[in-house]
Amino acid sequence: MPRPKNTFAAAHLSSSSSLLKAAEKEFENDGAFFFMQPFLSVFGFQEGRSSIYGPTVEVKESDYPNEEEQQARRAKAEEDMTNIPIEERDRRRFAGEAAYKVAIGYAFFSALFLDDGSFDGTLARFAVVLPLTFASGYIKSADRGL
Repeated sequence: MPRPKNTFAAAHLSSSSSLLKAAEKEFENDGAFFFMQPFLSVFGFQEGRSSIYGPTVEVKESDYPNEEEQQARRAKAEEDMTNIPIEERDRRRFAGEAAYKVAIGYAFFSALFLDDGSFDGTLARFAVVLPLTFASGYIKSADRGL
């Protein structure tokens, strides 16, 4: 599959007025992960849905921002280089902090009660990487807004 022509990146090299015109045009994904575009709807990423703790949920049409608000949000997201609103970033920070607490609790529990010196006990202790991975991902997503 050939990659589409780079229209969005070219807009970044021109003046700010052409940046506004580029924002009004439909976005063409021609980045490193352009091949994922056809599969995004499989994971729920489609028009009319929003992300809450990562998974997408349906958004009521009455909750859609008006056209002016949409333009302002796009401009702010481009300026800040983020694509997650502050409310979702706060939720992800909370989830990350909770996952770190779960990881610490599980680390103590597995070290004291599950690890009997066998290979199975070692695997039980190693399972702490699961909540640590979620914690780290949520915190980084909250920090960077991506």
